Amino acid sequence: MFKLLLKLLVLPPELLKAHAQGYADLAGQAWAQHLCTLKNRFVLYSLGLLGLLLSLILGGVALLLWCALPQIDNHHAWVLLALPLILLALSGLCWAWARSLRTRPMLDEIREQIQLDILAIQEVQTS
Repeated sequence: MFKLLLKLLVLPPELLKAHAQGYADLAGQAWAQHLCTLKNRFVLYSLGLLGLLLSLILGGVALLLWCALPQIDNHHAWVLLALPLILLALSGLCWAWARSLRTRPMLDEIREQIQLDILAIQEVQTS
């Protein structure tokens, strides 16, 4: 193993630099994907919370209008309940979508690449 490390150190620095740059690019890509997923989850949770608050407010307004107005035209009364219920349903969909977004473990690709490098080194040693 010590011989192999010496051989690696004797290699041109450009090869080692390119290999290290590959690991850095892999880590940067994994971090960017992780951050993008977290941003999407934050936006969806925020939209869900906003929809929930609006549905509660508009549901309260609908209840106040239903109680305060002596006669409501039954032909248009469904609108009082429809908007808060639609907002509540959209809020639930946003929350479900945000919960379905899963972040992959960040260092899995790097671990796989390290395992491949170790296997390549072991193959070189055996041959």
